[in-house]
Parts: sequence; structure tokens; C-alpha cells
Amino acid sequence: MTHQNRLVEYSLYIPPKMWQEFRQNMLDYRNSSEEVIGFFFCKPHQVSKRKIRYIPKAWVVPSPDCYEMQSVSGLVLTQQFHFYLLKQYLKEGLHVVHIHTHVGEIMPEFSSVDNYYEADYARFLAQNFPKKPRLISGVFNQSLQQSQFRIWDRKGKKSHDIKFSTNYLETMDSLEGNFKEHNIASTIQNYGAIDMTQLIPNDRNLMFARQKVFGETCQKHLGELKVSLIGCGGIGSIFAELLGRLGVKNWTLIDSDRIEAVNLNRMPGATQKMVEQRWKKIDYVKHLIKKIYQTGSCITTIPTSIDNEVAKLAISTSDLIVVATDNHLSRKIAQELALEYMHPLICLGTHIDMNQCEGKPRMFCRITIPPLGGGWCLMCGNIINLQKAAVESAPVQINQMVANAGYLEGVNDPAVFWLNSICASTAVGVIHGIVSGFLNVDAGIDWVYEFPNSVWHQTNIEYLETPDCYFCSNFDGFTAKSEEFFNESNINNMDYWL
Repeated sequence: MTHQNRLVEYSLYIPPKMWQEFRQNMLDYRNSSEEVIGFFFCKPHQVSKRKIRYIPKAWVVPSPDCYEMQSVSGLVLTQQFHFYLLKQYLKEGLHVVHIHTHVGEIMPEFSSVDNYYEADYARFLAQNFPKKPRLISGVFNQSLQQSQFRIWDRKGKKSHDIKFSTNYLETMDSLEGNFKEHNIASTIQNYGAIDMTQLIPNDRNLMFARQKVFGETCQKHLGELKVSLIGCGGIGSIFAELLGRLGVKNWTLIDSDRIEAVNLNRMPGATQKMVEQRWKKIDYVKHLIKKIYQTGSCITTIPTSIDNEVAKLAISTSDLIVVATDNHLSRKIAQELALEYMHPLICLGTHIDMNQCEGKPRMFCRITIPPLGGGWCLMCGNIINLQKAAVESAPVQINQMVANAGYLEGVNDPAVFWLNSICASTAVGVIHGIVSGFLNVDAGIDWVYEFPNSVWHQTNIEYLETPDCYFCSNFDGFTAKSEEFFNESNINNMDYWL
């Protein structure tokens, strides 16, 4: 029944924290003699012409009283409850992910019964809803550890394999391929450049010989990782060189500034000659990475701010977003893009001020990683100031008026190389930990380093969680009980097996 579609590659991504909550609810509602079902409702992200990635916007696990029949022989939802789901979510143009379990712990297979009723369901969805949602189906063993997934065409005649991932850091194939297929390359010609070279395998093996302790899989993952770096100044440049030496070769660099003399105290390898030649910061960071990889890297440079549509499009195809800027607006936009495309975000920053009581400087650096799929974000966690972000987005004349009135801090804040290095190197260590598997950031982290006390503070993320946040609370997830729904179905033929 399954046919491999060679033209389009499909993937379904569920953030790990969201998947853990969904899976636990599925297990809670399953008895030893019963199967169980659950739903995700997803929007498609066209990564390229040949790659479509489905991203969840809501999940639902029906309670036992939502079934007309629940046993090892089949599952039937009540018409009333099923109608509620379709009315609630398909009007938003979302697509249906239907997940069910089979008894046993072996690798599950789609049965002939699954084939028949899923084909019927795929046709039903396409014929009865204006936006013609597609059906993605998944079958798991009873512990929800092993699975198979497929996506049906709208006629219910063919199904295609679909990649399913719950990893925190997900790689989406080659950066070069995504740019070519999405036609980003031709668009970027008006803004920057794409530099791609091939790596000599022996050189790669020798270069990372002392990192073998972390495993070949880790090194391979680092080599495939695509990072969008917003801000190529004092923190971003150090971060790029450190992560590059760890093994990351695929980059999108976004910054509209040029190197100035005031930057030379904290940008490694930057020279007065670069200042005189008015080097762009993105070209400087590209130069740092190319010194590491004379061959084998793919670096895209976009000399604009993050609110440019070309920059946003490039960021949407990345695996990881890192923002190391000195303003609130760029960090707000980065967070919004991370939420929209379900990409991990790392926010980096430093701060130096004077302790007025003691007359001594205080220095801080901060590494913040919000969780994927909601819970808290840079905005509701007060990591950035929305009022300042609003002012920064205003026209230049308004900015000048606000600055003259004393309401806007300047960007020429104190900064030193060694503090930036602590921030950047810790962030690289966190990424290494995520890829290697020895650091779990599913719930997010917010770490603050304080000097001269030399203390790391770890924010209790429970204080950051904001269920009603305007930005990150639009991800629905709940278990449903039949008494909560009173609408009668006005759609025919809804009493089929699910």
C-alpha cells in the first residue's frame, strides 16, 4: 500500500517536550487489552520545492468516554467528539495527524484494516472541508517507542513515507539543496553571497581526531547542522569561530553593520585595515570560518537586518537560530521565527554596570534557550523588553526623539572580549551537550554568569512559564472528555473506524 514519492520528501516534527506530554497521556488512557488513539493538528512548512515539514499547532488525546468502541480489534470515536475536533481545528487550515497503537512491543506494521479505513478517512477529509486537509497516520507499539508514519494523498489511493522526529536539534538535509530548491540563492544575489566548497574526507577525519570521545554520530550531526547567526559582532564572531572549530560548517550570517575601530577590542582577528576597508561584519565572520575550512563549508552572507524578508526566508530553512545582537527588536523577531517554524533558539548577551554602593563594576553574561513548542519565551520570560523593541522598530526620527528624552539606552554599552568569550564558549558547550546527548534542554534554560563573584545562576524555569503569553501560548494540548462537547454533528458519514 505504501509507495515512495521520489519528488517530495515529507517530515513531521514534534518538539520533545510536547511529545513527552502527548505520549504520557496516551499511556495513561491505555489499558493492557485496549488500543488508544491521539491527534496532532499541523501546519505545513514548505522548506523547499521538494521538502515539506509538518509542524504541530495542537494535540488532543481522547479519554475513554470519547469512544464508542475501544479494544484490540478497533477504535471508534463518538460522532459528537469527532465533529468537535474537525470543527475546532480544520477551519484553521491545519492537517490531521492520526496516531494509534497496536498491541505488543515489536515494530508495528500498518494492517489491512488500517489501510482500508485510513484511505477512506483521507478521502473524507479532502471532500468535506474547503481547505482539503491531508491525513498523516502513525502506528506505534503499545509503549509508544517504535513507530511507522505515512502521509496519504487526497484521493486515498496512495501513501508515502514520512520522516518522524522528536529530537531537539533536527537537521534538514543540505543547506545548498534547500537554497537551490527554494530559489533563495537567486534572491540572495541582491543582498549577499553563498560560498560552497567540498571537503577532503581525510582532512576532516584528522581535524576531529581528538573529538572521537563524543562519538561519530555527534560529529556527523555537527557537520550537518545549519546555523543561522543573527549578529556578527563581539559575541557572534567568537561564537562562530568556536562552533566552527567544533565541526559546524553550514552557516547563514545576518548583520547589516560594518567593522569599526570600536569593535577591535573584542573581535578576534579583526584589524585596523579591515576598518579602513569598511569590511562588513558578515564577511569578517565568513573569513574566520574559511580560515578553519578552506574547503567543505557552506556560508551564506546576508547584509541586512533580521526583519528583511530574505533574511527571514533563509532563517526558516535552518536547524538552529542564534541571536547575538545588542537590541531587543532583533531578538523579538528571532523568537517569533523560532516559534513559527519550531526551530531551537539561543539568545546570547552580556552586561556591564557599576555597583554604586561599592564603586566596583559588575559583569554578567546570559545564555537563554526557550523550550520548543511553547511554555515560555524571551518575551514572557522578560528576557527582552517589548517597549524597547517597539521603540527600536520606529522610524529614525522617533528613535532620536526618544533618545533625547532619555528613554532609550545607547548601543555603545561597555563590552570586553573575555566576558564575550565566556558567553560564546558556554553557548557552544551547550550546543555540544545537546548534540552529544549529555545535556537536556527540553524545558529550556536561562543561565546568568556573574563576575567578579564567578557564580553561575540558573533561573527556575517554573517562574518563566506563562500559560497565557500572547506569543508562545497558541499551542493547544489537552486530554478530552465527552461531556465537554455538546454540539451535534451535521456532517454525514462520520461513524467510520479511526
